[in-house]
Amino acid sequence: MQDTPQQVADRLRKTHRARRTKLTPETLKANALALADRVKALPSFSASQHIAAYIAIRGEIDLDPLMRVASDAGKSVYLPVLRGSEMQFWPYTPGAELNKREMGLLEPDTNIGAAFEPERLDLVLAPLVVFDDHCQRIGQGGGYYDRCFAFRRDNPNHSPHLLGVAHDSQREPRLQAMPWDIPLDMIATERALYTAPETFA
Repeated sequence: MQDTPQQVADRLRKTHRARRTKLTPETLKANALALADRVKALPSFSASQHIAAYIAIRGEIDLDPLMRVASDAGKSVYLPVLRGSEMQFWPYTPGAELNKREMGLLEPDTNIGAAFEPERLDLVLAPLVVFDDHCQRIGQGGGYYDRCFAFRRDNPNHSPHLLGVAHDSQREPRLQAMPWDIPLDMIATERALYTAPETFA
């Protein structure tokens, strides 16, 4: 019997999570710096004032160098905060103390400031576990990003610009989109940029 699309996604997620944890500290650092150089050169990054990022865990590509570039340029940076099935974005200053939550996730102090509306973000640096050349993405499996940016399903040109970020080793030849997937505009790795059809940097 042929695997269902969900079973295929689950298998790929497990394989790539295991592969990612084997990346050496030297590789993680080099990839983070290369990614920062690649993304900061994008027009979509230069034009953005409000940027959502994340704190890397379990071998994810590290955005700290890029967040520091953004902050030094006077841009506002936000991190995801999970509350039930909802994902919010809260202000973050690179280097500031973070609070540890469930599953080892790190988040900014939500007693300071207020959540920033997803519709007002200019650029979202979205984590992923697997991707393909057409900017299809397999995430952690919780569906947070798809639910948070579901408003883009009816209006694909609505901000923010959705930029997936990953190690190039997380790429697969072709993934099958799920009905609930919100397509990414572009994916950046330490080696290359992958652009969705009819989308530009």
